[in-house]
Amino acid sequence: MRGPASSDVRGPHWTRNLLVAIGVLLLSGVAARSSSSLIDVWYPDRPKPPDFLFDLLPYIAWPQYLTDLALIAALVLLITYALRGHTREIPKMIMLFAIMELLRATINLLTPLAGPLASNQSLYGIFPFHQYGEFPSGHAASVYLAFLLVDREQAPGIRIALGVCLVVEIVALLVSHGHYSIDIVGGLLLSYFVFHWFGPRVFPASDTA
Repeated sequence: MRGPASSDVRGPHWTRNLLVAIGVLLLSGVAARSSSSLIDVWYPDRPKPPDFLFDLLPYIAWPQYLTDLALIAALVLLITYALRGHTREIPKMIMLFAIMELLRATINLLTPLAGPLASNQSLYGIFPFHQYGEFPSGHAASVYLAFLLVDREQAPGIRIALGVCLVVEIVALLVSHGHYSIDIVGGLLLSYFVFHWFGPRVFPASDTA
């Protein structure tokens, strides 16, 4: 999906692809909420495993708000990049986020765990809501996917800023016990897989240019 910004021409299928991508994104949201609800109903006594990094690092509550701020900042940076000469790639970007969320919703069901916080996945962050299912981390996966979608040669400043967002996200999740360390690793691996496996196959250049 790389290419010079000067070739940012929306092809005849761009609108169709955009609508399809938005539809799949909405479906992924339904899947995520359904997966969370099923975990809560089917596994009310989910185990809470130990975590080496939790034992190693101090617990600090306030960085939980940084997790949402880093995610918002990453999405704003990605939107800025897309609107500055990469609008042709917007359907593919949305579709990759949708695929990532669909996979995450499915994987969540495989090994249901209790949240690391004392109140069993209590309300957390700026936009608190009950989310059941820990692995993999959606915050880490989303920020890393945004990082991967930005071409470092075409937008080095945005790429560096996204790298900072990713570091802040990971550290904040760990010290505020927002996710187990394995959840973060899983989120990074999920985005890497989605970007490199689905990226070349979803809405190929011949279908958008």
